Amino acid sequence: MDTGKNQKRNRLIALSFASVLLLLIYGPLAAWFVAADRFLFDTFASGLPNKPLDKAIIISIDPSRSRHETILEEYGQLLAVLTNSQARRIILTQPPEVQSDKHLPGWVAALSGGVPVYVPTMHRFADLASGNGFMNVKPDDDGILRRSDLWLLNGGVMSPSLALAVAFDNENLASSARMSSADDAIYFSNYVALPRVSVDEILGGDFASTRLNGATIFVDHEPALVGAAAVLPSGQFVTHSELTAALLADVETDRTIIVPSWVTAIEWLAPILLAIVAVLFMPDRGRRNIAVMTIASVVGLLLVEMLFLYVLRVRLDIGRPVLIFVGVGLLSMWLVGDAKKATLDAFKRGSDFLSAGRLEPAFAEFRRCSPSDMLATVMYKLSIAFEQQAKPERAEAVLEWMKRTHGTLTAKKEQKQKQAGMPQRLGRYVIERRIGRGAMGAVYLAKDPRINRAVAVKAIPIEKEFEDEELKEARLRFFREAESAGRLTHPNIITVFDAGEDKGLAYIAMEYVPGVALKEFTDPKKLLAPKRALDLAASTAEALDYAHNQGVIHRDIKPANLLYNPKEGSLKISDFGVARMTDNNNTKTGIVLGTPMYMSPEQLGAEKLTGHSDLFSLGVTLYELLIGEVPFKAGNIAALMTKITTEDPAPIANRRAGIAPSIDAVLAKALAKRPDDRFSCGAEMAIALRNCARYS
Repeated sequence: MDTGKNQKRNRLIALSFASVLLLLIYGPLAAWFVAADRFLFDTFASGLPNKPLDKAIIISIDPSRSRHETILEEYGQLLAVLTNSQARRIILTQPPEVQSDKHLPGWVAALSGGVPVYVPTMHRFADLASGNGFMNVKPDDDGILRRSDLWLLNGGVMSPSLALAVAFDNENLASSARMSSADDAIYFSNYVALPRVSVDEILGGDFASTRLNGATIFVDHEPALVGAAAVLPSGQFVTHSELTAALLADVETDRTIIVPSWVTAIEWLAPILLAIVAVLFMPDRGRRNIAVMTIASVVGLLLVEMLFLYVLRVRLDIGRPVLIFVGVGLLSMWLVGDAKKATLDAFKRGSDFLSAGRLEPAFAEFRRCSPSDMLATVMYKLSIAFEQQAKPERAEAVLEWMKRTHGTLTAKKEQKQKQAGMPQRLGRYVIERRIGRGAMGAVYLAKDPRINRAVAVKAIPIEKEFEDEELKEARLRFFREAESAGRLTHPNIITVFDAGEDKGLAYIAMEYVPGVALKEFTDPKKLLAPKRALDLAASTAEALDYAHNQGVIHRDIKPANLLYNPKEGSLKISDFGVARMTDNNNTKTGIVLGTPMYMSPEQLGAEKLTGHSDLFSLGVTLYELLIGEVPFKAGNIAALMTKITTEDPAPIANRRAGIAPSIDAVLAKALAKRPDDRFSCGAEMAIALRNCARYS
């Protein structure tokens, strides 16, 4: 089977597997797999930062005093002491039972002594106390208490939980938006321990009454740990008082853990969406990519759950979705491993058929293989073999199949490009080979795939040359210069089509001109005829005149930037991409933007340039084309700059046959030190050059 069919098969298998997992994990086997949700919640909830109640104490009555009447009597004594100490509120989480036939006149006074007292709903004190609420401890089937109901239907009336009943008397919390969005339950995380005091310390006067003033007091006869009523997600064993204290602290600090209705919707959608993502993107990737994708996704999901819990205080269960995603990931890795073995077997069989000259079976086997550079190589050999057997239509079929599965047959070429440091693409342009290199970058022959046109692409490593603010300025300058060059339309100027940045390289796509740079004709043994050199210089001067009238100067006229096609006799100026707009107020010239031996005196002095600078550089270029050497030479840059700015060039009319004396006059004017002493424009220089050519 070919790659496309193989991927479809893998996706279908993954889809079926994910569907079965969804049905099982959220269906008949939900009770088994819900442990994944609970495990993640317990793990994160254990470390959740919580705040205890402000100024709260738990007073414990020793339950070893077996007499029920004694414990009940101590409760009454405590209420009197706490009332006199002006406690803020008293919460009896598990008061001792009172017989139904026992009269309560004494308790009426104790429970209505001015300090609010709260008791469980089903106790006899409920009708006498300031408030009451239910205590309903229902752990999950694994013994962990994670949820606390806020309301309970009691005799046809909805009763609040004890913690909620206490909170209702707090005017600041009665209308809490968070509580109203909690639906019907809030969730436990961990318990920040409150100080415990024995009843003997309170009744014996050993405990300062000032510490009771304004405090929230919990009274019970359940010792810590021994009298524990439940286990929290943090693993802490807590009593009824501690449970109520933990819930009340969350409510009063507005840090309750809730599950709004929209979270429930997310929990239903998450496994479906994750299953779809896994089925669409995993089966057609390699094992390593699948593993990376699975690990990254699981880590991301865990971070999302932590974000919801730690920041939003919302419980979001994604343990089961994680299991589904991991399951599809493992299946995809197995399928890829199976497909890889099938690919290797098919490749071996195809290679054997190709060696035996059985081309059709070889083609069938190779089509079962996954795309690779090795497959591209043998398929290329297969197409040649079909050609040798006089079956051009089959050879074409091989190449067409390769185009569909591998793109163009450029595997070897791309490898060579990587080894040579050449980019394979710049923007939309496909690089074929390097055709030039300069100080500012390389020039490549490339193809524009949109219109199948050959272009020359000049690439400049802008990110290596500049940093930070300089990089921003260089990037802005580059695109501004490319825009100015793109406005030039002249038969002797290479047209700029496009500019961009890719892989840290700024590039300019321009017209590809077959030919050679005039640098090839500066060798004394390969000089052009004087008349030809003058004609080419005149064409260059006319093109420069056009550019200068458009407000653009070249700044780097030299033989290497003049492309000549000997067959057609045409000339094109290249590299206008490094020009700048002359009307830019910040235009200054640095030596790095040109070649020193061709620079004008004002360019070396970093003065503001005009088109006269290009005419000076053209004069130097013509001088070199005529006799094979530049007019100014020196052993170092400082000496060279001195000569350019102070010395006149030596005459050349007597150094080579065919050079008219008038040429020296033209060169002297072009190479004048002061811009105003040179030709007024490129057109004037072109006329002078063509007049000289008549006598050469």
